[in-house]
Amino acid sequence: MMVAQFLSEIRSIIGSLLTYLHRNAWTIIFIVGGAYLCYDNFLHPLIHKYQTHQSYKAATDPNRIAVLSPDMRRVRAKQQLAAQQRALLAEEERKERVKVERERKRVKSPEEERWDKMGGEGKKLGVVVDDAAGAELRQRR
Repeated sequence: MMVAQFLSEIRSIIGSLLTYLHRNAWTIIFIVGGAYLCYDNFLHPLIHKYQTHQSYKAATDPNRIAVLSPDMRRVRAKQQLAAQQRALLAEEERKERVKVERERKRVKSPEEERWDKMGGEGKKLGVVVDDAAGAELRQRR
């Protein structure tokens, strides 16, 4: 019985709410639209301006700057050192690329080409080789 009475009260409340909405629908729509336009054109820019001003005040606070300045200098010095090291590395790589490119473009003499075709490194006259084969040849003599 309690549940039936409770459901009947909810039904009557919903019915009166719907009747109110039917009578005042356009009024509600205009009030909501006007409130949105006021917020969008007047209130939102004021809030944004206030938040920007507060952020600027906090960022330029002398106490905060005094605390952060040494850290900022230390970090920037570290960044500068890293940039210098990268620049030196890049310069070395550039020089190496130029050297390789110059060697690639260089025209070899016919003697150099023959030397490369024969396997490159060979024995030079007057140079003593200190390995097992060289020692064996010396013993035979």
